[in-house]
Amino acid sequence: MKPEALVGAPYTERITVEKAISYEDAATLMTQLENKKLITKDGKIKDTMKAQLAAGTLDLGERFSQAAQKAIFRAIQKADTRPPIRDASREVTVRRKERVLLSPQFTALWDRIKQKTTYRVQIDQETLVASSVADLQNMPPIPKARLVSQTADIDIQTAGVSHVERELRTTDLQDSYDALPDILRVITTQTQLKRSTVGRIIKESGRGCDFLSNPQAFTEKALEIITRNRHNLAIDGIRYVKLAGEEYYVQEIFDSAELIANLDRNAVPVDNSVYDHVIFDSQLESRFSESLDNDPDVKMFFKIPSRFKIETPIGTYNPDWAVYLEKNGEHKLYFVLETKGTTDL
Repeated sequence: MKPEALVGAPYTERITVEKAISYEDAATLMTQLENKKLITKDGKIKDTMKAQLAAGTLDLGERFSQAAQKAIFRAIQKADTRPPIRDASREVTVRRKERVLLSPQFTALWDRIKQKTTYRVQIDQETLVASSVADLQNMPPIPKARLVSQTADIDIQTAGVSHVERELRTTDLQDSYDALPDILRVITTQTQLKRSTVGRIIKESGRGCDFLSNPQAFTEKALEIITRNRHNLAIDGIRYVKLAGEEYYVQEIFDSAELIANLDRNAVPVDNSVYDHVIFDSQLESRFSESLDNDPDVKMFFKIPSRFKIETPIGTYNPDWAVYLEKNGEHKLYFVLETKGTTDL
């Protein structure tokens, strides 16, 4: 083939060019939108234009390409994004009420919850062994490990590659291992159990033959079962103990600094609490605060600040509310509550 054979061959090439809306185009568009009564003389977007933008029916004419119109729509939406206007007259200063902190009700309630604690997890080994043995005995048989090999003829040509399968061989690997994995080490490392405990579980399950059939699959399944049972027993075995000499102090938890809040957004006035307003995170908390404040049996309550933490096995936990109730002038009840839904009110 000679070079002349390629000369003049037609082809199509798509080239992308980045462009920008010019000032002239923008000014013309603003005049067009004003004439259509979609914007005011000072450029403020009217509700009619917002509705057309939302519905995708805003027509900019043939002057602008489809790509240019998309860019203009994005610019219009961005220009219309304004920060919300807040009513300054609804802002309040949240102050701590010292008389409440000195009240016998607060002292009684705080003495109940101020102690710092830690947790201990106690697992009943016999229950763990029994439940794990039962689960291992009831699990489906572990399939044998197999080695699969396949041969094929491969034909490589200019037009491509083709192949023809010739033979498929499957070989069971049972009892053909040079070395077996240390199943006790694997499971004890993951579960922090003693080797003797893990060995007892496997032995009493009577499923050792499955380990010889497929060591990897059996180890993974046994680890899954033992871990699950250990986790369930750990939840039931959590016990909290007080840390001697360690407690939360009032001044540490209840900040004396004045805070600014807004009655329309995140504050509700209350009488029977540590602060003269409760700063809430949701409307549910707002309603809950008002319910507590209006309940004649509730003598004092407060939303627990986030600095108050309780250690748990899955991380720190911050309860929502502490409440002091007095029933018939005799019974005093102390609660730490958490608002989750409207049924909690």
